[in-house]
Amino acid sequence: MTPSLMNILKDNTLTGDNYVTWKRKIGLLLQSEKHKFVLTTPKPPAPNNESSIMCRDEYEQWKTSDDMAKCYIMATISDVLQQQHEGMESAADIMMSLEEMFAMKSRTTKREAVTAFMNLRMKPGQAVKDHTDESHSTSQHC
Repeated sequence: MTPSLMNILKDNTLTGDNYVTWKRKIGLLLQSEKHKFVLTTPKPPAPNNESSIMCRDEYEQWKTSDDMAKCYIMATISDVLQQQHEGMESAADIMMSLEEMFAMKSRTTKREAVTAFMNLRMKPGQAVKDHTDESHSTSQHC
């Protein structure tokens, strides 16, 4: 793994409020390491004695990539979230759970911030500097 990817792991721990940014960055990390396909590809059936070599290889590749994706995801979430998700079977299951926990909250928060910014008006008698400071503060939440 390159040093820049290690920085992504180190500097972007999911805490909840940063879900959208974290999801984008973990997606980039998984894509660069060629493991992102496990989030959208169902797990192949486990091979048996009669399975072809191709089926065995496909299963092993998927399993290896899923294990790596789970490691990357678990390494970039908070300790509390790790404890909640450590028993999950696949990386896709973990991502789905995190999506359910944080995506709606993130969208709602962003919508509220944009609405507040759009409704921001300078009050009669308000100093321009105060209005500018208020606008800047509100835009930080968008």
